[in-house]
Amino acid sequence: MGMAASQARLLTITARLADNELRSQTINNAKMRLSTQSSQVSENYINALNDATMKFSNYDASGNEQVQNLTYNALTAYSSYNTQYGLVNSSGQILVSEAEADLFQKSNGNLNAYLKSHGLEYTTTYFDELGDLTNDAYPAPFNNIAADDMKIYYEEYNSYENSIEVENYENNYSTYMNAHEKLANAAKDTLKSYLTYSGNSPKLSIDATTKEASLQMNSSTPQSLLTELKNAFMGTNNNTYNINNLKNFNGSSIISDTMYDEIVNELNSYSNWSGILPGSGDVYPSTGIIYNSKSDLEVSSDSLTYTVDGLTITVNEEGKVTGITGAETVTEDGTTYTYTVPAADGTLTFEQFINGLSYKATNDDSSARYFQYSVSKDSSGAIDGVNVGAILTTAEDVKEEFNNFADDIINFIQTGANYEVFADWVIDQASIGADLSKYGINPNAEVGTTGDTLQDYLDEYMDAKDSFLENIVSKNDVVLSTGLSSKDTVDEDLRSSYTFTNDLGETVVVTAENLTDIDFVLQYIKERGLTQSDSFNTVIKEYLVDQMIEVYGEPKYAWVDENDTSNTGNADAKAQWYTNLFNRMMKGYKALENGLASSSEWIEYALESGIVSMEQVDKSYKWDSLDYKTCTKITEETDDAAVTKAEAEYNRAMNDIESKDNIYDLELKNIDTEHSSLQTEYESIKSVISKNIERTFKFNQSA
Repeated sequence: MGMAASQARLLTITARLADNELRSQTINNAKMRLSTQSSQVSENYINALNDATMKFSNYDASGNEQVQNLTYNALTAYSSYNTQYGLVNSSGQILVSEAEADLFQKSNGNLNAYLKSHGLEYTTTYFDELGDLTNDAYPAPFNNIAADDMKIYYEEYNSYENSIEVENYENNYSTYMNAHEKLANAAKDTLKSYLTYSGNSPKLSIDATTKEASLQMNSSTPQSLLTELKNAFMGTNNNTYNINNLKNFNGSSIISDTMYDEIVNELNSYSNWSGILPGSGDVYPSTGIIYNSKSDLEVSSDSLTYTVDGLTITVNEEGKVTGITGAETVTEDGTTYTYTVPAADGTLTFEQFINGLSYKATNDDSSARYFQYSVSKDSSGAIDGVNVGAILTTAEDVKEEFNNFADDIINFIQTGANYEVFADWVIDQASIGADLSKYGINPNAEVGTTGDTLQDYLDEYMDAKDSFLENIVSKNDVVLSTGLSSKDTVDEDLRSSYTFTNDLGETVVVTAENLTDIDFVLQYIKERGLTQSDSFNTVIKEYLVDQMIEVYGEPKYAWVDENDTSNTGNADAKAQWYTNLFNRMMKGYKALENGLASSSEWIEYALESGIVSMEQVDKSYKWDSLDYKTCTKITEETDDAAVTKAEAEYNRAMNDIESKDNIYDLELKNIDTEHSSLQTEYESIKSVISKNIERTFKFNQSA
């Protein structure tokens, strides 16, 4: 009976131990679930803390700072205050919006067209204010140029400067002028030798030492000498230096009509004089030659000042001489001249003072030289000039004066002679066997140190002239007034020293030098009805732009944004922005879908995964790579409300978990205590049972 009870108790304890182990395992499993819940709650909280949105700060058109979610559109939006950024894919192509890609394609690689599509134009009001340019002296279409056409000329100026037409013109211009100068230098002495050939009396000769030309004059009176002078240069004789012959030389002309007129005017500056000049009661020689030259005249507030051969004469408002300054002796060419000066005390009129003025060489007892006063008047009778003429009273004085004058004429002719005509005549005369030695001319002589002859220089000049003229006028047309082509007409006009009146009313001559003056050429083309060459049109346009700038100043251009009607933006900055973008797109681009362009999730993923990278424009307008993590305009921002909610949930859950965990720990502790007690009882009962069994076996054995 006792043993059976022990066994029953042992079974009960065993059952309870098993139950405790099961309960302990269940509680431990529950604690493990609490640990999992704790990890999940912590993860949710950490995710809330880490759930930051990329933000981008930039400026609007007014310069106001704004912070928004980072998107492609926000990153690349234009403002004059923004740094210019771009996104680049792995192929190095810049990403642009679909609209931007369309504008770029339509511009067909033309920057101006692309900028125009953004409402940008680089323009000026200069030409609107300038208006149409008219010049009746120029041929069509350059006689009336619309302001819009002039603007086109200006904007194409650089292409003109670098054009083959202008390059050819300038090269041929330089070659032509160089050849002309070389021909003139080569023929200069030959022409002087020809002009001083000893023909009919009076004869002109060259002093071997001084190289001055002088007349061999035979008369003994001043008046007769004056007649000889005028006959020598403009009479009916056959002297080679007769200016009539030079103007009509072998069907052409060595001197122009203008030069002819100037020489005639100088010759007519000398005139006969006879009479008695008043002055201190002396009777002066009654015959002589007067050379009239206009004196210098200065006007002050209360007096007139005249300068006569170094003497400054002051005349008051009443016309009386009130003062004279300047040396009373003048030294010229080693000879000292002493003036005899009338009183300058306000009693003599200017005319009386001049007519009483004389001078003579201090070492010469010959007659003095006197002055004669005369005035020139305009059509209304008003005095417009004062002439003070020196009087030559002896034949010796007159000869000296005329010899100097003759030398001046020869030198004057040399400076403006048509050397093409003269050299061509020399070569032609030599070809027909004419005796040129009588002029002291050897057409085959080497000129200078190059070994070239006059023929060589003439050939070089003719080739250069042909090339240059073809840059100016057509060689395939017909000029109605001449029946020749424009080029041949110019060639003939060069030989004949053709003259016409320009827009200033001046008589001008067709010469090599004048043909290099584009203003002259344009007026000449209009005058003659010539046809300019196509290439010359480019040269004219360049010239017109140069003249426009010289007169009106350089046009000031500025960028204008037609989309900014109130002019509140910065068109210059906008133009630079889109110029930068255009230049970058020229290196490759790809259109970004509109949906992606406005997505903050896409750009965050694309940047973080390395699908795209960033570039920015530096101060020199170059695109440089940029790590988005170092971009100060990009920041991360967390959701404070979401974090607060996650934190509250975390705290609540952790408190709940901790409370349950404490209960589970207490239950496990109780189970562990009970388990220890049961285990002790189990061992005790098991020991009792074991002893009972042992006693039973011993009892049976003893029985």
